[in-house]
Amino acid sequence: MFALTSGVPALVAARDESDTTLSDAVQTIFPLDERAFLEWNGLTLPLNYKYDISLMLEDIVDMVLAIRNTAAGQLQVDWPSSGFPFHWTIKWNASEIEVHAQPRHEPGAVDLKGREWIRVDRGSFLEAWQALLRAVLSCLEAVGYNSLQINALTRMRTAASPD
Repeated sequence: MFALTSGVPALVAARDESDTTLSDAVQTIFPLDERAFLEWNGLTLPLNYKYDISLMLEDIVDMVLAIRNTAAGQLQVDWPSSGFPFHWTIKWNASEIEVHAQPRHEPGAVDLKGREWIRVDRGSFLEAWQALLRAVLSCLEAVGYNSLQINALTRMRTAASPD
């Protein structure tokens, strides 16, 4: 089972004109306790917006664009957040996605023994990640960030848009 719940995150701060990256901007605007939740084979894994998702955003954008723009393929993702210390091997075809997750050996890593693999409908997988991207994008734009300040917003907007 795979699901991603992003909801409508609360904002804590206004735009910082010195921010130049997605990570900086997300860390600026979200409070420490704001989370999304990833359901993975019966486990609920919290993803903190400020310190997990902020570090994962560029990889999420790359992943969504690769899967959406290629009929079949394989991708490796080493999620950079210590709060989500996993290496994913993602394989996809026209109809489904298979993900094998391996935890890095770090404090706080969740043991996935017997739960390492998921197989999910390609459209559902993409929509879950795109909903998260749209939620973050909406918050960034609500406080005044734009692609002139954060160049990566253009790619993020492309990845977040429905096919």
